Amino acid sequence: MVKSLDENICTGCQICVDVCAEDVLRFDKDRGKAHIAYPEDCIGCGACAWFCPQKCIEVSMDRTRPEVMAY
Repeated sequence: MVKSLDENICTGCQICVDVCAEDVLRFDKDRGKAHIAYPEDCIGCGACAWFCPQKCIEVSMDRTRPEVMAY
């Protein structure tokens, strides 16, 4: 799960928003920063943290949430 996103470090590059397959992260145009919009939808893949050039995202690899399998 996305644990935190440090908006003080975020430069607004939107890479995390682009790589998030679950649409958890959104870009706030008014502030020019990414933010965690739907934390409950995060599957903990870590793509946002991996690709963030500023390393301002922390993801918890807590696997207590059941995984939804495709049909």
